[in-house]
Amino acid sequence: MIVIQGLGGLIVAVVVKYADNILKTFAASFSIVLGSILSSIFFGFRPNFLFVVGAFFVCVSIFMFSRPDGREKSLLPSTSTTSR
Repeated sequence: MIVIQGLGGLIVAVVVKYADNILKTFAASFSIVLGSILSSIFFGFRPNFLFVVGAFFVCVSIFMFSRPDGREKSLLPSTSTTSR
């Protein structure tokens, strides 16, 4: 499991270096779907309704998180160094 996770991290680094963030997003969503299908074939995994809903929300959140916003949002209020 450690080797698989390590290889996955290296693949992500290569994708981000030579491709872009959008391709990384598609790859992450594709890996969730492909992992589910392969688990179903090889291990007899039968996804239930909650699994499908959860996988859907994960894929949607990956797309929403990596979407360019056009403006930067800050969680902290801006502080000004000028005195009034």
